[in-house]
Amino acid sequence: MMRWIHMCRLGRMMAIATLGGAALVVASAGGALAAAGYGPPGPPPPPVPGGYSVVVTSQTIGPAGGTIGPVNVNGTSVTLTIPAGAFPVPVQITLSAPDLAAIGTAGFFGHSAVAGVGIQVQENGSPYPGTFLKPLTLTMSSSSITSSGIVVVWNGTAFVAESAATVTAGSATVSFDSDPDFAVLAPTGTGAIPGATTAATGQPFLGEGILAGLLLLLGATGLGYARRRRAGARAAERSRV
Repeated sequence: MMRWIHMCRLGRMMAIATLGGAALVVASAGGALAAAGYGPPGPPPPPVPGGYSVVVTSQTIGPAGGTIGPVNVNGTSVTLTIPAGAFPVPVQITLSAPDLAAIGTAGFFGHSAVAGVGIQVQENGSPYPGTFLKPLTLTMSSSSITSSGIVVVWNGTAFVAESAATVTAGSATVSFDSDPDFAVLAPTGTGAIPGATTAATGQPFLGEGILAGLLLLLGATGLGYARRRRAGARAAERSRV
């Protein structure tokens, strides 16, 4: 009997040791996988405001390069220039239109989106790997674009200013070497302080000046009349004496 009890205890100890070792192996393997980038997936990146999902045109461009456009994207004339040697193989380039109202200020207070275009480059239906061998040049033309406008590009989490862009009255030009989503912002309003009163013209002051003159005239007339009454009273008193 004692031998049976001893064997049962030994069996439990061996089972615990085996399970503990297995758990340690699993934990170590999980840590190694996580360190190697095979851990649980992180949260998906936020969607780009405006969507950029409405396809305007899609064309195949070979190693010789070419030009796409001008095409109309939300009322903006868009032209994309692809230099020779930008791609070693034929690629499909798609231009898409965003919802400008959904872009809004793009995080830049006092501005609003007036133009925008998305560019997608694919090779055999898959995203083009890496950066382009030569930069592509995008030109956007619209009367809504002002010389004080800002070109912004989506970096995966937010819109940021594109320092390489050139903006003039009616046009914005930018070069790039990877798939971008661009927007052009223009200042809104005149910077007036909310709730401030508007400047008045000189017309109300003219009426107030006339009224003030009449009151002054009436006051002077009344003063002269009072003086005459006092002088007449004194003269009557002297005549009685």
